[in-house]
Formats: sequence, C-alpha cells, structure tokens
Amino acid sequence: MEAKPEEPGPANERPDFHTAIELIGRRWTGVILDQLRSGALRFTELRERIPRITDAMLSQRLKELELAGVVERVVTVARPVEVRYALTGIGSRLGPVLDAVKAWSADWAAHQAGELG
Repeated sequence: MEAKPEEPGPANERPDFHTAIELIGRRWTGVILDQLRSGALRFTELRERIPRITDAMLSQRLKELELAGVVERVVTVARPVEVRYALTGIGSRLGPVLDAVKAWSADWAAHQAGELG
C-alpha cells in the first residue's frame, strides 16, 4: 500500500520547508549540487562543467550554499593554495532529492510535449 502524502497545512507551519525550497530552487543551484555529487571540485572545474554560468553567479551560489551548510570550501595549504568545494554531510543527503527532481523533470517534459496524460 502506497503511503499517503502529508496533508499540507498553513504555509507558516513549515518555514523550514519554504526556506529549503527557496535555497535549492535558485537558478543554477541544482546543477551546482549535482556536479558536486561526484566529489570535491575547484571553482574552474565547476565553471567548465556548467558552461553558461558566469563567474559572479557561481561565486554567489557557492557562498549561499556554504552559508547554508550544504557546501564546504576546502582549502589545501600547498603551493599554490588549492581551494575545492564539496558537499557537506547534509548536502550529500540531497542526492535522492536531485534524483527525484530529474525523474520528475523527464516526466514533465514528456507531458509538455503531449507524450504523457
């Protein structure tokens, strides 16, 4: 038997849900998180994997995700200094969420194309 979805209550009962949706729903954030699932990456590696993002936007999103505790900035003290970005423990828990959004987006695209009812 399939579990029933939780009945939505007034929006102000779940400010944490709204905040989380706002965080992961910002432009480019999902793509950044998805790229970091494969492991820590340098800024330039992220930029190369997301060709249309600007440096300013990537920097802004990484700072937001770091402040939210979803991404960590890892500095390796060496010559030259190396900075990588990685998902934190709580950030890694977004994996199934991103997978679900990918699956839903494929269904939605098919629906938009008239292939699904």
